Amino acid sequence: MMLKTIIIDDEPFVRQDLTNLLLSHENVRVAGEAGTLAEARQQLSENRFDLVFLDICLRGGSGFDLIPFIDRSSKIVFVTGHNNYAIKAFEVNALDYLLKPVSQDRLTITLERLGPEKEHPPSVTNPNRIFVKLDSGGRYISFGDIAAISSIGGNYLTLYLKQNEKLLCRNTLKSWEDLLPSSSFLRIHRSTIINIDHIKEISLETSGAYRIFLLNQTQPFMTSRRAASRLKLLVR
Repeated sequence: MMLKTIIIDDEPFVRQDLTNLLLSHENVRVAGEAGTLAEARQQLSENRFDLVFLDICLRGGSGFDLIPFIDRSSKIVFVTGHNNYAIKAFEVNALDYLLKPVSQDRLTITLERLGPEKEHPPSVTNPNRIFVKLDSGGRYISFGDIAAISSIGGNYLTLYLKQNEKLLCRNTLKSWEDLLPSSSFLRIHRSTIINIDHIKEISLETSGAYRIFLLNQTQPFMTSRRAASRLKLLVR
């Protein structure tokens, strides 16, 4: 399907650079451009676009002011020089959040995510690693490097990696549970999945639940009582 696209940015050279990058994607047709809030509002009101590349800082206001004028079925990709609006961008169901200058490889990753689903789960690229979409772009992560995954609300997750590194990503815990190998990963709580290969110590609580300490992690993770029996079967 050909994607009718508009680029909204107050810098003409940015619009031109993005247009040039999109030339290599045969299913994308740039059908409109706008450099101000007023121009963008007019085009969005008169036309329906499948894909909207949207800057945040525009002459006359913010790119977020245009959200009510964008068709609800359109996919929005924010393209900006500022990295402090990422969470707000995903709150309006943006497909992606790109930092300038946009590279061809990063743009390709964004376009590959286009599809009918509103949620785009992490994708397995080979049996040993996964591509994770982050607010700042994306990253390939080996399964073995993941110590734990915890939900922090609003479909946002914290990934706990080796050496106590933490990453913020936007997905549901269920999407991760469906992809991770069950031989190594266990959901120990409604909000937490751990890698049992990273377990360093387990402490039994008076409630019947377990407090789990993982390698290279500063904080322990608690199981639910329901998950405690499953954990005992896996680690005995």
